[in-house]
Amino acid sequence: MVILAAIADLDRSEQVVRIAYDLAERYDDTLVALHVVPQEDYDEHKRAIERLPDFTDFSLSQEAESAESFARQFVAGTLESYDEERVDARGRVGNVATEILAEAERIDPRYLVISGRRRSPTGKAIFGNTAQEILLGADCPVVTKLTDD
Repeated sequence: MVILAAIADLDRSEQVVRIAYDLAERYDDTLVALHVVPQEDYDEHKRAIERLPDFTDFSLSQEAESAESFARQFVAGTLESYDEERVDARGRVGNVATEILAEAERIDPRYLVISGRRRSPTGKAIFGNTAQEILLGADCPVVTKLTDD
């Protein structure tokens, strides 16, 4: 089986990686480190690149490859020592919760490890909550590291 870790570009993802890698070692599983670039970030990046005269073509697959590279480098920068063969980095572009849930459905992980922020009910209603959407939509056990930031 595998352990799926959803990696954002935030400090709290370091704990996600550590927890997920510990689980992968404990169960002798592969750690799938997934970084999802939000669709709006991709659209903004593409518009910026298209303004440059020599870079008129920037594809979704290039952004997904960049996200995969980010996931790989994030794991390497977070863990002091680890078995590279135990880690499989992946990148996606789209709605963060939807892409994480779709990946979980594809690979059927033993655990899905995510981070989340503590928010008031009003904050959740106004801003939404990706972690809550994942918790409610996942068909596998979800390990959540909540932070106050």
